[in-house]
Amino acid sequence: MYWIYFIIFGLIVFVPSSISKGFFGFTVIQSQEYAILFLGILAFGLFTLLERRLRKDEKEKIKMIGQMNRTNKELTNSYSYIGEINRKLDILMNIATGFPESSHITPRKQRELYDSIMEAIQLFGKSGEFQIRFVNMLNGEILKEIKSKSNVVINFPQKNCDASLHIFEDQQMIAVPSPKTMDNVYSCIILRKNGSQRNNDDLETMRVLAMQALSLFMLINKKKKKSVRKQSKLETQNSQEVVA
Repeated sequence: MYWIYFIIFGLIVFVPSSISKGFFGFTVIQSQEYAILFLGILAFGLFTLLERRLRKDEKEKIKMIGQMNRTNKELTNSYSYIGEINRKLDILMNIATGFPESSHITPRKQRELYDSIMEAIQLFGKSGEFQIRFVNMLNGEILKEIKSKSNVVINFPQKNCDASLHIFEDQQMIAVPSPKTMDNVYSCIILRKNGSQRNNDDLETMRVLAMQALSLFMLINKKKKKSVRKQSKLETQNSQEVVA
């Protein structure tokens, strides 16, 4: 590109010595002037043509860079989404495979199961501040609350976490009750929003998690009731032996 301008510039410089007589009825001076004008127009035309081509190439380059950036962003989002889905599936699989078939579970196993459910709630609910509330449906008594952190304080009206509701949501809180009750007891996941987006599938999955938590709670309570009855029976037998 620059070599062309250099050649034209050299021709312009040597026009006076190259043209020593007039052409087409023009004088020598006029012929030289028109020759210089022609070479100048030729240089300007070439410059304009090459500049347009350069701008076009630059626009295409910018467009390609934009497409590459969008593609990279989409790939990153896709990989992140796939990683999140795989993590969700792993957590749900761990909850499903680790759920006990009987009430004979150790306190350590109980904590592990609750921790798995809490981890899943944090992942699907996209919030680190939440609690699981177990409620007696007949009298509204809160039987137990499990918090994501010991210092989490969630003041949430019980009426907004009713078993008859599907999902309650306002500007600050989300309440997801279990889809079914067990022995007139239901669970409710209450979490504080943090601005992250949640889709309907995540909220529906949280209903399943609420049901899992309720099943675990009832299973543990069943074990406790058996222990209490067994202890009461032993105490009764010991009392009868002492009387005899």
